[in-house]
Order: sequence, then structure tokens, then C-alpha cells
Amino acid sequence: MQDLNVAVKSKLAAVGASALLAAASVFAAAPAQAEVDISGNIGVASGYVFRGITNASENDGAAVQGGLDLTSDSGFYAGWWASNLGYGSPNLGTTVENDLYGGFSGEAGGLSYDIGALYYWYMDDSDASGLEPYLGLSFGGIDFGMHYMAEDVTWSNQGDMFFTVGTGFDLGEGFGLGITASYATYEDSGDFIPATAESGAFRSLDISLTKAMADLPAEMFATYIVGGKDRNGISQEDKIIIGFGYSF
Repeated sequence: MQDLNVAVKSKLAAVGASALLAAASVFAAAPAQAEVDISGNIGVASGYVFRGITNASENDGAAVQGGLDLTSDSGFYAGWWASNLGYGSPNLGTTVENDLYGGFSGEAGGLSYDIGALYYWYMDDSDASGLEPYLGLSFGGIDFGMHYMAEDVTWSNQGDMFFTVGTGFDLGEGFGLGITASYATYEDSGDFIPATAESGAFRSLDISLTKAMADLPAEMFATYIVGGKDRNGISQEDKIIIGFGYSF
């Protein structure tokens, strides 16, 4: 369940094939109006934590993650991101998460915005796959994010919302520091989650230290996750995730 960092995801990102092809055909039909760029990323991390749920991580072992992004200078974008999981669907054996997303980003009067939708796709488990629109805003060095679950899935109810606020600092010498806090609100019941103990809860505080590689488009990172609570009011453990990412 992708959210903006590789490996440590607040499940906006930081962000399928048919969407990429459709976007490419639209852009190709409008020459001299928008330039299109394709980029990618791949990385490995010591684990994959989704939105602060450290007690039941998406992967407690090595997580191999990567994606492709198609962006236009008009502001439209589309992309795909995937990660191996440390578990499978009990009956279907799903071991890979695919996130397909697209949207529009821009800037007005010093306010940066990003509006789009993300589809979590588990190829062998349609009950876990679902659509999540999102909105991101950035002003004065502070980033705000909001996600809305649009349908019932095995891990979330329709109407659940997830909020983030964060900022980052350039420490010099290639080092960077990022701090993000997250909060979730919950719908009481859905098709797969019949009861919820909490109407809302602090989910996590993520503190990330990054180091850019001098001669490569790559960076190392370490993230300390201060655990909050899940929808059942269960406190989550603190956890450290380390990893390496390469962009191309």
C-alpha cells in the first residue's frame, strides 16, 4: 500500500500499464504543447511499513520496491509502483502489491497542489484491491496530505481517511532530514471490517535521515517510526527501517 516514501509508506508519495499507455497517447496527440518525461526508481529496504502499522508490517524482511513515472510539463502524471510482501492472501497467495496512480499537480501563488487517485491492485485478491483519491498541498515548506478510501477492502472501510503533515531540511553535504506525522479517521464498519474501536487515532511520526550519493542518482536512508495506534486502539511498536534507492 504505497504512500510517498519507498519502504516506509504513509500508504501520496511520495507515486498501470494501461494508464501509462493512455496518457502517452493523449500527450502524443498534442505536439508542441507538453513535454513528457519517463523516469523510474528501484530500491531495497530492511522492511515495508504501511502507515505506521509496525506490529503487522507489510514486510518484515528485505523489501524490493520500484516503479515508473510518466510526467508532463502540463502538470498531468501517471505511474506504477510495486513491492514484494512478507505474507500472502490465505487462499490466493498474493505476494506483490501494485499501486497504479495518476493525477495533476501545479502551483498557484506559492501554493503547490497535487490531486489524483491511487488504485491498490493485488492481482490474486480483488477484495484487497481498491481506489483511494488523494489531495496534497505544500506551502512555506510544509506539506499536507489527505487520502480517502472510496470502497470497502479487506484492510480498510469506505470513508476511512488518512492525513499527513510534514517538512524537510537540507543539512548540507548531501544529507537531508524529513519529519512526517500522520493521523487517521475510521468508519465504524464495512463489508470486511465489521467493527472499529476507534473513530480516529494518531498513526505515526516518521523521522527520516537521507544521504545522497556523490556520483550516482541514488541515496541511502534510515527512518525511525514512532508508532501510534491502529483502528482497534492497539499501540504500535517503534521501528527503524534502513534502505537504498536508485533513480533512473
